[in-house]
Amino acid sequence: DYDEYWKNFKAFGPLNNYQKERVEFIINRISSNSTLLDLGSGDGALMHHLTTKNSTIEITVSDNSNYALKHLNLIFKNVIKFDLNNSNNYSFDQYDYISCLEVLEHIMAPELLLKSMISKSKKGVFISFPNSGYIFYRLRLLFGRFPLQWRYHPSDHIRFWTKKDLVWWLKMLGIKNFEIHTYEGLPFLNKINSSLFSEAFIIHIKISN
Repeated sequence: DYDEYWKNFKAFGPLNNYQKERVEFIINRISSNSTLLDLGSGDGALMHHLTTKNSTIEITVSDNSNYALKHLNLIFKNVIKFDLNNSNNYSFDQYDYISCLEVLEHIMAPELLLKSMISKSKKGVFISFPNSGYIFYRLRLLFGRFPLQWRYHPSDHIRFWTKKDLVWWLKMLGIKNFEIHTYEGLPFLNKINSSLFSEAFIIHIKISN
C-alpha cells in the first residue's frame, strides 16, 4: 500500500545530502522561465527547494499516493495524480523538462516511462537511482547477502543498475546525448573510481529539437 509507505517512511521534512546534490545538478542545467514536470514527487521537498533556488521555474508535481498528494497540495499550485505502475497511462502534457528521481528502480517498465518522458520533453530529462555496483553492495554479495537498497520493504526496488549497465541501457534505448553524474559514497575514492565508490547516479538526457 503506497499510502502506508509514506505514513511509515515519514520522509516529510528537510532535504538530505543526496537530495541536495540532485537539486544542485538540476539547477545548474535548467533554463529560467521553464516548465518542469516531476514524476513521483513524494513529499515534494526536492522540488520545493528547487523553487527557492529559481522561482521562475513553473513546477508541476505528481504522485499516486493520496497521502502524499494532500501534502503536495499544501505547497504547490500544480499537482496531478499519476500512477507510474500503469504503463497504459504514460501520457502527459508537453513540458520543457521532466524529472523522475529515485523512482525508475521501483517500477516494472522504466523503459516505457523514460521513452514517454523524452517524447514529451522539449529541453531535457532528469533521472536518478542508486548505483548497484557500489563497493558495499558488492561486499554484501561477497558474503552471501543481496545488496541492501530498500528502506521500508525488500520489494521497494525491482530494477538495478551499475554504471556500465546504465551506459549500455541508455544506448540500447537509442539515447546518445546524456551526462551521468555520480555522487555520494566514499569521499575522494569516488573521484578515482565512480563505478565502485559512488553510491548514486543522476542523469541529464539532453533533448535536441
